[in-house]
This record gives sequence, C-alpha cells and structure tokens, in this order.
Amino acid sequence: MEKSLFLTVAFLVCAATLFAHHGTNASYDPNKSVTLTGTVTEWIFSNPHSQLFFDVKDSSGTVVHWGGELQSPGNLRKDGWSKTSFKAGDQITLTVHPSRAGTPVGVVDRSKPVVVNGKPLPAPARDAE
Repeated sequence: MEKSLFLTVAFLVCAATLFAHHGTNASYDPNKSVTLTGTVTEWIFSNPHSQLFFDVKDSSGTVVHWGGELQSPGNLRKDGWSKTSFKAGDQITLTVHPSRAGTPVGVVDRSKPVVVNGKPLPAPARDAE
C-alpha cells in the first residue's frame, strides 16, 4: 500500500511539473499583438528562455520599461541569433503578444520582423516556434 501511494504521489508531482512549464498561452494573449519601438536596456541570452528588456515611450511621452520573452539560446542560435544580437542602446522594433495581466511584458512574436538599428534579425528557420 505504501509503495503504490508513493508512486501515485511521485507521478502527480512529475506531471504537474511538466504542465507548469508550458504556460505561454496562459500568461500571454496569442490573439493580441503590439508592435513596439524602443531602446534595449538588457539582453539575457540564457536558459530556459532568453529575455530582452527595453524602454518604450508611450503616447504621453512616459518611458515604459518592457520585457520580452524569447526561446532558449539553443533554438535562437539555430536561427542565427547570439548573445551579441542586442546590446544596451540598440534601437529596436518588434511585436509581442502582451501579458494577460496588463503588465508591460510579452512573448516576442518572431513570425514578425525583429529589427535592430534598422536591420532585421534572421527569421525563424522552422515552421513552429
């Protein structure tokens, strides 16, 4: 009896962990997109997801600090991106699927051009992100 209880609990813990990681559509709205132009403040090219931080002026001229989530460095490298793809001060234009919570974060939509200092970065080589 103890062994089957232990196995059941172990299975549930593992299953919950697997489902918890894949929450992109729970956090971000895939049906909305926002195109932003701003200035890079930080580029974190690390696992499990790379992060891009940038400042955008809103319609009233107030600077809003945005964060964009991207894929893992391994997947980005396959498409020609690197730890030097962005640096602080770069001017960027990109499209994000914004947070469902209304905060200034989003998942970067790489099916749309990501432009750095007037030059587009390589688009995804694969059909699926």
